[in-house]
Amino acid sequence: MPRKSQKDYLALADRVTRALKIAVIALLAALAISQLALQIPQVRMWVTGVDRLEGTPF
Repeated sequence: MPRKSQKDYLALADRVTRALKIAVIALLAALAISQLALQIPQVRMWVTGVDRLEGTPF
């Protein structure tokens, strides 16, 4: 069974790091977009049901 060299492990670590960076950036972008969308009253009423249960709209 061939042994992997340090170069192979570093290449794998670089690929995993890149994938994690992309995932974090995508999640932060989705968070920002969702928070901006919730600022629109029509979207907020469609997404959440809590505002309908409150006495005074926010």
